[in-house]
This record gives sequence, C-alpha cells and structure tokens, in this order.
Amino acid sequence: MELQKKITMVVITVLISTMVSAQILADGQRKGLIQATATIYPSQQLNTKGLNIYLGGYANYYFHDKYSFRGDCYQYINSQTKPSYVKNETRITWGFMRYFPVKRFDPYVGVQIGISLLNTHERPTEMVVNSTFSVKAGLNFHVYKFFYFFLEMDYTHQPDPWHARPFDQFMGSGGLGFQIPIKNIRQE
Repeated sequence: MELQKKITMVVITVLISTMVSAQILADGQRKGLIQATATIYPSQQLNTKGLNIYLGGYANYYFHDKYSFRGDCYQYINSQTKPSYVKNETRITWGFMRYFPVKRFDPYVGVQIGISLLNTHERPTEMVVNSTFSVKAGLNFHVYKFFYFFLEMDYTHQPDPWHARPFDQFMGSGGLGFQIPIKNIRQE
C-alpha cells in the first residue's frame, strides 16, 4: 500500500507540474520535445514473397526545431504468408530525422543504421547478426502538447545471410504517439 501511495503522488506531481507550465507546442517550435510510440508495423519483403508483422516502437528527441535523433526497435511477430521465410527477427536502428514543420504538421525524412538479429526457417538453429540501413519518410500531426498522430513509411536494406539477394523490406505504420516537452514551448 505504501508503494502505491508513492506512485500516485509522483504521477499527480508530474501531471500538475506539466499543466501549470506553458509547455504547449507553438508553430514550428519543437526543440526539447521527446516522443515515443509503440505500434504494429506490417512489412512487405521485396525479394521474397512475404508479408511480415512486427511490433515496434521508437523514442525520438528533437535537439533542434528541424532535427531529431531517433532510435527504433522492432520485433517480428508473425507472417501473413505461409510458409514464412523469417522465423524470428529483432532489429534496432538509430539515426537522424529532418523535419519541415508547417504549423502543427511535421513532414519528415530520415536515415538510420542499425543491427538485426535474424533467424530464418531455412536454418532454424542459426541466428545471424546483420547490419541494416533504413530510409524513412513520414508525417506527424501534433494534436496536443502530449499527443500526436503519425504516418510513416520505411525502406530497410540488410543482407540475407543465406542468399545473394538482400533481405529488403518496406514497412508502414501509423497511429497515436506520446510526447513530452522538456522545455517551455508556448502555443500561438
């Protein structure tokens, strides 16, 4: 019971402090914003037939109104195509995004590098570590200082460990994201 009271007090303190301060997004002001989300990412393999489903999410920090550093993590869940090529995959990527803010809209492009732990049904006992390269494009719409909607497309290139062809994928997703301004941002 004591731990529950402490957690409740911390949550109330954080909520009150964020409501009292003027931390609301203004037109184009993004510096100091932290974003995070988790969603389902359908993925189309380009060099083999297969529609994969990933659970993924990212954390994003705006260090400038037009630039951010972002880290993504994806976990393979299942495939809509049977038999599936992928047995298991975990991918972690990080990189920079460039935004083109227009009022509450943030179209963006970005590049990321990362690593992938890939296991296929062709060799189910072998897990391979791959390097990855991703190009992203998307759109954020800032609804409120704590919420935003997003749509994004991602092209990921990585080597296929068992074939000469690359294991390239297009991923797309959208949804609701959460954000916290860590500096005062006013709304106009």
